[in-house]
Amino acid sequence: ICTIMQEAGAANAGFSVEAFGWQAARKRLRPAPEVHEELGAAFRREEELDEEVLEEAPAPSRLKRQLEDTEAKCKRLTSEGAFLAQASRYAEALQHWEQALLFAEKDFDRGAILEQMAQVLLILDREFDAVRAAELSVESRPLWYAAHLTLGRALLSFGEVQRAVGEMRRASELVSQEAPVDQDEAETVRLELLDAERLWEETSERARGTTSREVIVNGRVVQSRFWETAPKVTYDEFGRPTTHLPEEPAPRTA
Repeated sequence: ICTIMQEAGAANAGFSVEAFGWQAARKRLRPAPEVHEELGAAFRREEELDEEVLEEAPAPSRLKRQLEDTEAKCKRLTSEGAFLAQASRYAEALQHWEQALLFAEKDFDRGAILEQMAQVLLILDREFDAVRAAELSVESRPLWYAAHLTLGRALLSFGEVQRAVGEMRRASELVSQEAPVDQDEAETVRLELLDAERLWEETSERARGTTSREVIVNGRVVQSRFWETAPKVTYDEFGRPTTHLPEEPAPRTA
């Protein structure tokens, strides 16, 4: 048995296991000067690296990135609302402007936002809300002609023709005081004022020249039946009223 094992060992001595990858290939040894040159390049002195390395600003913290200045946020929401309104997405535009009002610290910004809201509310046929928004715009910027003009338009749509004429007259006065004067805008205000004054004259003339109980509301003629059934009321010289109830018909005789 020993003889057989010795013969097998002698036979296997001639084979190599390198073909199966059991032994890692030895690395080539580099000369010392080459190694020292690489180490010298890696470990330069600090003053030599100052010219090559550019210092970057420290990265902002996560909280700082999430914060936004109130004025910048107001402007961003206002511009986004205007963009949405131009795309006919009026409900979203109103939501952005309402949020912008929360961050508007100046009356100048509040007046501009409210005036835009009034215009969109008119488009949505929400005349009462448009009047309220335009009134707040006038309160914020009383010397801005656009606020008075929009309020006049809202009042005209709401049916308050006389007040609308007054606001448009005020807008006409203010637009002429702008520096420089926008001639196209001044002409637009003048034409709208003429239309409102014409409507007011027609309404007043109609009220003076007829005995009917018709009224004009939002451009529509409304006839009230109250006057046909209301009791007659007279006043004495001291202004005290007397109500005259209708007389009951006399009973029929057989």
